[in-house]
Amino acid sequence: MTIDLKTVLSSNSRLASVETPLVALFVGATSGIGLGALKEFAQHAIDPRIYFVARNAKTARAIVDELHLLNPRGQYEIIEKNVSLIKDAEAVAEFVKAKESTLDLLFLSVGFVSLDGRQDTTEGLDASMTTRYYSRLRITQLLLPLLNRSTSPHVVSILAGGMEGSLQEDDLDLRQARNWSVARASVHSATMGTLALERLAAENPRVSFVHAYPGMVSTPLFDRLASGVAGFLLRWLVVPVIRLFSRSVAEAGQRSLFLATSARYSVDGGIVALGAGAGGNSSGSGGALQRGARSNGGRGIFLVGAGGEIADNEKVLTPLRKKDMEKVWEHTEAVFNSGR
Repeated sequence: MTIDLKTVLSSNSRLASVETPLVALFVGATSGIGLGALKEFAQHAIDPRIYFVARNAKTARAIVDELHLLNPRGQYEIIEKNVSLIKDAEAVAEFVKAKESTLDLLFLSVGFVSLDGRQDTTEGLDASMTTRYYSRLRITQLLLPLLNRSTSPHVVSILAGGMEGSLQEDDLDLRQARNWSVARASVHSATMGTLALERLAAENPRVSFVHAYPGMVSTPLFDRLASGVAGFLLRWLVVPVIRLFSRSVAEAGQRSLFLATSARYSVDGGIVALGAGAGGNSSGSGGALQRGARSNGGRGIFLVGAGGEIADNEKVLTPLRKKDMEKVWEHTEAVFNSGR
């Protein structure tokens, strides 16, 4: 069931009724969907304390200025790190842990895609997979103590929930050149992300985990896919056509806030329920929206499609859990513990 925008906006408006100051970390919010979600959260929350990651703090100051205009009561802090490196992702988590004792929302939308081939970081990992999987998961893992202290903790990862696929079991980080491709890196990132988050969800049942596919959104990512002739053709011939059928960043941000706060994607009543009075409902739709079914027999994360519908990919995920979940976890732990 596609969730109409009126329902989304109605639910989002209820965030203003939450009197307790909310604490949030946004990773990937200097442009695109993440920036849209950041603005929506800042605008609707009463006294938020918001951290967001930027590779260049100087250029990100303009975002802080805009957030102050949207909500002068909020507190906004830039964390200058490059999360294409796991060590920087770890530093982001430690920064927040040093400042806060609780975290209500962790919003992850950072990503990098290149049609110019695999691009390894100084840590020896593919940059696209690091931003979309390793760094996201590492930040989540390290911030779980803070999330578990929240009244209604939420982790939202914007990538490709419900679009998981088969894995190259003997080369999960696609280090071998013959195994890497743009498509396979994308599938590995999404699939390992779902399996790893399911494990964290089982170990942290109070935390609501959402892995969502946003659909086509007109973001700056289109302009950075490739360089040279291929990049020129994409930017001037392909991208304009794609944008005709894409959702705006503003709407994507509104829908992202809905994912992060509504009861539909929560193990509890959702963040907006904290401000509901007697008889209030946290869906913002007169009770029409029911809590969505989670993956892994109801014990895992919420997989969400482009229209806000709960995605069903159990035919793919069930066998993957049996044969690959432990492999993915062992591989990921080995990467985190490698010292790089």
